[in-house]
Amino acid sequence: MAAEPVEPSQTTTSTTALPKPPTTDRPHPLTSVLDFARKEQDFLRHTVKGFTCRLVKRERIDDTLQDYHYIDMEVREEIRSGERIEKPLSIFLKFIGPDDVAGRKVLYVEGQNDGKMVVRNGGKRFAHVVVKIDPRGERASRESLVPITEIGFDRLLGRMIVILETHARVDTTGENTHVRRIPGAKLDQRPCTVIRVTHPQKQVGLHFHEANVFVDDALHVPVRIDYSEWPEQPGAVPRLMAEYNYTYLELNPSLNDDHFDPALLRSHR
Repeated sequence: MAAEPVEPSQTTTSTTALPKPPTTDRPHPLTSVLDFARKEQDFLRHTVKGFTCRLVKRERIDDTLQDYHYIDMEVREEIRSGERIEKPLSIFLKFIGPDDVAGRKVLYVEGQNDGKMVVRNGGKRFAHVVVKIDPRGERASRESLVPITEIGFDRLLGRMIVILETHARVDTTGENTHVRRIPGAKLDQRPCTVIRVTHPQKQVGLHFHEANVFVDDALHVPVRIDYSEWPEQPGAVPRLMAEYNYTYLELNPSLNDDHFDPALLRSHR
């Protein structure tokens, strides 16, 4: 599901201080983005305990842009009381399409099942086979660029912050970093503000040419993320690497332990 166009163009938060250009006091272009992301992460930690949505995603894996995947998600964020974890990060996924994965179910509860996700295969062959898979192993990485351990909004923002901090250290002067804040975009008819980060020149240590993050103006959560790599030839269209759309999003639904029961993997739910 594509967002309405805004303009043609193609886990743990670090506290590393951003470098400043050596000959000026001008702040790095990413400073404002990082400040915004940290504030959003802190806000979500205090207000969002979980969410449900349909994730519509496309990823380029092994240099091939995959078909759109449609995944119904139930996520209960990690809940802490001081240093004590009251509720672990808990995730249940049900794949709606495409056909080769339809019916797949995935359960991940941090600290359980030897740290692995439990997967019912789905698809057209061996649909009911249930196996345990390392969420950061080779088999999982062939299916998704983002491990299931980083699906929650808290860790998603943490991952983004670490990447942007890395980019700020790589492009120390900020000359190869352009940042735009674009209001008035919409996703599923909901008003959003787009944060666009562009690195015009390819540079070792930078992860993308351009990234767009659509932040829902009312919910204060990212509802679309896309990023592309540099075009192979000057003037060519940048290659999309991945896009993630969070549709039918509901924050703080009632999600108890029953929603993350292993028995659901074999049910018709």
